[in-house]
Amino acid sequence: MSQTLIHRLPFDAPAMLEYWRRDPHDAVDVVEGAMYRRVVALNGNRAALELRLEDGVIALRCAAWERAPRSSERAALREVAAHMVGANVDLAAFARAVAGDPTMAALERRFGGVKVPQTPTPFDALLWAILGQQITTALAHTLKRRLATTYGEPMLVRGTARSALPSPERLAALDPEALGAIGTTRAKSRAIVEAARAVVDGSLDLEAIARLETEALIAQLCKLRGVGRWTAEYVAMRGFARTDSLPAGDVALQRAAGIAYGKRYADPDGLRRLAKRWSGWESYATFYLWRTLSKPAG
Repeated sequence: MSQTLIHRLPFDAPAMLEYWRRDPHDAVDVVEGAMYRRVVALNGNRAALELRLEDGVIALRCAAWERAPRSSERAALREVAAHMVGANVDLAAFARAVAGDPTMAALERRFGGVKVPQTPTPFDALLWAILGQQITTALAHTLKRRLATTYGEPMLVRGTARSALPSPERLAALDPEALGAIGTTRAKSRAIVEAARAVVDGSLDLEAIARLETEALIAQLCKLRGVGRWTAEYVAMRGFARTDSLPAGDVALQRAAGIAYGKRYADPDGLRRLAKRWSGWESYATFYLWRTLSKPAG
C-alpha cells in the first residue's frame, strides 16, 4: 500500500518532522531523514505506518500489517495518517481569524504552514498528557520509551521489531503498582490504568465523546481520576484535533503569552481574555506561542 496523501496547503513538513523527532531516542515515533514511522492500531489490526514528507508531498506507505487487512482497515489507515498531519486543517481560516490581532498575525506569518501534530488515537494523547503532568518534557519522553519497551507489544517489520505503545487492553490488565516500575508516580500509574479500564469497559467511549462540543468533551475527560482541566484540554488539542482548546493553566503558555503580549496576560484569566481574539483557533494560537519558546514544544 503506497499512495500520496491529499492535504491542504500551506503545510510545513520540516516542522512536523522536527516535532516528531524531539526525542532522538524515541522508540515509538521514529524519524529518519524525511521518513516518519509508527505502529498504529486499527480496529483489532495493526499497521506499520510510514510517512515520507518532502517536496510538498506526503507519501503514505504501510510497511507491514499484523494480519491481512480488510479494505475498511486500509481506509482507516489513510484516515489516521490524514488526522496525524492535520491534512484537512485550513490554515487560511486561522490567518483570517487572527488578522485583527497584530501579534498573533505576525506569528501566523512567521510559522505559516505549521500544523498541530495529532496522535493516532485520543487514548495515545491521553497517555502522553498523563505521563507529562508536572515533569519536564525530557523526562516524559523517557517514561514514554520505558512504557513502550516494557509493556508495549512490538511488531515485526521486515525482520525488525518495532516498538509500540501498549493498548488500553494491555494497560487495563496491569496492577498500577507494577506500572510504577517504569518510574511513574503512584498517582500517574493509577490514572493510566484506570483510564485504560474505562476505555475497555466502555465507561469512557472515545468515539461517542468525539461527537461532543469541545467544552463537553473536556468535561467528560475530567471525570477520569488524575485528569484535570489542563490534561483534558491538551488531549482535546492533540488527540481529538480540536482547534478551539485553550490549556490556560499551562505554565509555558503563560510565559510565552507574557513575553509576546505583556505580563497582564501571563496567567489563566489573562489568557482566557486574550483568547477571545482567536475564537475557534485557540489550539493553534497556543501551539504557535509554544513555538516562540522552543520550536517543537508541546
